[in-house]
Amino acid sequence: MLARFERLVEQAVEGSLRRVFSSTLQPIQLAKAAARSMEQTQVVGRHGLEVPNLYELHISAADLRRFSGYTEVLRAEVGAYLTDYARERRLRLVAEPRIVLVEDANVPTGSVRAAARFEGLSVDDQRQVERAVEGTRKLRLADLAAARHGQSRDPEPQQARLRLQDAAGLDVLLEPRMDVVRLGRAADNDVVLASKNVSRYHAQLRWVESGWLLYDLNSTNGTWLDDQRLTEGAPALVGGGSRLRFGDYDLAVSETVQRPGRRGRS
Repeated sequence: MLARFERLVEQAVEGSLRRVFSSTLQPIQLAKAAARSMEQTQVVGRHGLEVPNLYELHISAADLRRFSGYTEVLRAEVGAYLTDYARERRLRLVAEPRIVLVEDANVPTGSVRAAARFEGLSVDDQRQVERAVEGTRKLRLADLAAARHGQSRDPEPQQARLRLQDAAGLDVLLEPRMDVVRLGRAADNDVVLASKNVSRYHAQLRWVESGWLLYDLNSTNGTWLDDQRLTEGAPALVGGGSRLRFGDYDLAVSETVQRPGRRGRS
């Protein structure tokens, strides 16, 4: 989808976007930020996993000026990208996605901050969404409680800062503000796992209250935490010392800060 996005945007403006944005904010960053906000705000609604229809992309005044003249093209293509992304991830958009570029003095040049929300729905649909938001929060907490109850080793609460590493030098620091970390073969994941045995959107780590939960996304070759294979909808709690496997791709998890009452490891 990333290649398609870049190709369509470039064709729409006769290839000039690559020259204009060669060393600044790239259009694809907007699409990836919007997709991340989609994942962060999904709810379990009456039709399954539902996602918002309004996506605000906050960028600096300088970047907004650079996009002048291409705004409509970018909005249309980011919207098409989100539609494709939702379809592939089996997420239901409650309405056609609407993209808004917002000038924001708090966002550095070259960066983007995305925010998604449900807007413009009927009174009944809005009430359904509000109930779904609260129900989803309770469901995530129930997932966390169930994962902790089923944890066979060290039941002491984990601190947030964990690190994902592999033998090839990948090193990703997990922090609660990330909220959702997407893992898979597709280039628009947060952690790209280059293996044909890894699904395009294979799994995700989601920060829930005080721990990282690992969810399998109906992958073809499975997601494993230590010796436990996950089933879709039944996450497992990840901690320091865990071993993760996605198809045939292995990641190690280490701690970067101390647990309560213990000296930390770096």
